[in-house]
Amino acid sequence: MRARPTPPSPAALAALAPRGGLCTRYERDGSQCLRPTERNARWCGTCAGFQRPHPAKPAAGQQEPRTQRPLTPIVPLTEPLPLSSDEAHDPQLHITRSAIEQYRAKHGSDAPTAEADIRALLENLITAGVHQRFENGTWRLLAPEAYVLLLSADAACVISYSTPHRERTYAQVRAAVPSRSRNRGRSREKGWVRALQEDLPVRFTNLVLRRFARDVLGIEFTRSTGQSVIEAAYARSRQAQPAHPSHAAVRRRMTDAGGLKWHLVYEPGERPAVVHLSWAPGCGPEPAPEQEAA
Repeated sequence: MRARPTPPSPAALAALAPRGGLCTRYERDGSQCLRPTERNARWCGTCAGFQRPHPAKPAAGQQEPRTQRPLTPIVPLTEPLPLSSDEAHDPQLHITRSAIEQYRAKHGSDAPTAEADIRALLENLITAGVHQRFENGTWRLLAPEAYVLLLSADAACVISYSTPHRERTYAQVRAAVPSRSRNRGRSREKGWVRALQEDLPVRFTNLVLRRFARDVLGIEFTRSTGQSVIEAAYARSRQAQPAHPSHAAVRRRMTDAGGLKWHLVYEPGERPAVVHLSWAPGCGPEPAPEQEAA
């Protein structure tokens, strides 16, 4: 009995189709682009490049896919990743249906477009990403922009795709396309807190301001103390902010002279946002007695 041949992947079928066509992506306002393009991912590179006309809303009771975290220990690398950047587009390198569906859950699109984008991301991660390996042999490739691919132990198969970005693809973040989802988090901030920060070149989340007031100033963050807390937080944060802030979508952690760590998020075209505070070892408030006993 003859063995049944392996069916070609979506990307392999797309490569056989005539090149050229119209961009299938959408602008920020939901209008379709329809500019000419010859890219496999069907993005002209000129429009915003969203693959849905509007941000997707999870169904009732359904949570957004979470970024996959390592399940087994990471071990020191003893050999380089056995892949070259050219091999990312080789049809013999398989992209699993699971990875494709993980991409589509985040960004939309059809399966061939998802596979083409994953291969383009893989090409970049092979040359410029961080390479890690788990104890079970699985490869983990990371981009500074927070995109992650998991590869099989023989690096012949992409088995997982993940990112905390709600809808922007790696190519969109690299092209500095602003997010359409960022205002969701801001809408949860109290209006008076936003108003007190309108003239500042940096933005603080409510959680950061409450923690700064409690741990640094020894007071509660309220309407009556809000102005002084924000002024004090901004003055101290200037010790930790870099002289040349990033113009890319990145996260940075800076430590001031007092051992307070400021976790900043940079988005193209937006003010930097301080999203978390933590203390360097040996700095900050003394732990509670029960914590010391533990």
